[in-house]
Amino acid sequence: MPERFATVDDFLASLQPQRRADVDSMRALVQHAEPELTEIVKWNSPDYTLDGVDRLTINAAGRGPVRLILHFGTDRAEDKAAAPTFGGDPDGLLTWHSDIRASLALPNDADLAGARDPIISVIRAWLAEE
Repeated sequence: MPERFATVDDFLASLQPQRRADVDSMRALVQHAEPELTEIVKWNSPDYTLDGVDRLTINAAGRGPVRLILHFGTDRAEDKAAAPTFGGDPDGLLTWHSDIRASLALPNDADLAGARDPIISVIRAWLAEE
């Protein structure tokens, strides 16, 4: 992959077909959850802003599942030792990395249909957080 992508289309064109399909699945979930998000390239990945603040980033690096990183951009202080206060994940879909940053792994194809609504609910609840 190139080090920098000018557009999301450039990023997508660099992916192998199955990886691109997974990224497109995650993009569809994000776009369904909040159509008003702005999709850009940041941190060399598709990134979504809401009201000018980076809130979601797709991580497709490595060999593991495509992940959606839920965050508050770079302006908010992060405490990796603190417990999160987010209550919008009743199904336990998120893996927490700090008090304000979590990731959500894209389920495999067989499980995606059943996880679709809970994933969209988590994304919507995250975006409602301030």
